[in-house]
Amino acid sequence: MVDGKCSKRYLRDLLAETITGNDGYPLYRRRSVADNGRSVVVKVKGQNVDVDNRWIVPYSPILSKAFETHINVEYCNSVKSIKYICKYVNKGSDMAVFAVTNANDEISQYQMGRYVNSNEAIWRIFSFAIHERYPTVVHLAVHLENGQRVYFNESNAADRAARPPSTTLTSFFTVCQTDDFARTLLYADMPRYYIWNASSKSFQRRKQGTPVEGHPNVFASDALGRIYTVHPNNDECYYLRLLLVNVRGPTSFKQLRTVNGQLCATYREACQLLHLLENDSHWDDTLKDSVISSSPHQIRTLFGIIISTCFPSNPKVLWVKYRDDMSEDVCIVCAVKL
Repeated sequence: MVDGKCSKRYLRDLLAETITGNDGYPLYRRRSVADNGRSVVVKVKGQNVDVDNRWIVPYSPILSKAFETHINVEYCNSVKSIKYICKYVNKGSDMAVFAVTNANDEISQYQMGRYVNSNEAIWRIFSFAIHERYPTVVHLAVHLENGQRVYFNESNAADRAARPPSTTLTSFFTVCQTDDFARTLLYADMPRYYIWNASSKSFQRRKQGTPVEGHPNVFASDALGRIYTVHPNNDECYYLRLLLVNVRGPTSFKQLRTVNGQLCATYREACQLLHLLENDSHWDDTLKDSVISSSPHQIRTLFGIIISTCFPSNPKVLWVKYRDDMSEDVCIVCAVKL
């Protein structure tokens, strides 16, 4: 078993018996020709090389024949030896960058190459999972009525406009119309009890999992629902999302805007009736106190600070209530000019 690549590692002095070196590595018996050792002349690159027992790698003939491959075998009797051997097994994958140049093309095409080490190769051979995510997270769409994303071409544009595809939100409304249990859930709770079927674009009850007490044929899982975020600048969609987080079992966009039997004109108005928005009474009192002793210019400045940094829920109401006080000096100037 001659291994040229390992020659520097195993090339030792000739020894009559195996001994342990000072560094913990064994110095194997490598008999000289005079001590029944062997020697052979090997031609390497046109030159004759004398190969003797110093070039022989430790091996097991039984293992080599059984696995039909070259297997190094060493006896480890120190931590250094174990560390040296195991680092080849556990060092992980590596990566290399190489170039492929086409003689007829001025542009060099670069490709990424990698090799798989022994432990990763075994993992793949046995078809073990490469990665997993737990628990399952289902992203839930949020959009205004008839505001879902639609993909179309020239041939199906009219059909897609007349019958837009269902989304997780519209399917949630549909399930709540016929399923009593779904009407007890929030939008984000749906993936825990229902599976989203991407092919039919609909929610379907889970058939496996933990049974829900008091609800036959209803099973729960560890799946999580995550509603896409909406920037407050997209105000109506933002307030729609706020309602979906707090209202259970809505059956339609219209029903979502209905509060105590009253149909609201906007989703923002519905949020206000449900007290989901911050009360503006604090800013009302602030402006009321400012009117007593401040000039119109100072009141306008205060109002600008409130609407730009404090985010009142209904700045229009504050403006209508205090606009005369904020514009008093402007009206006086206009009257004098006239």
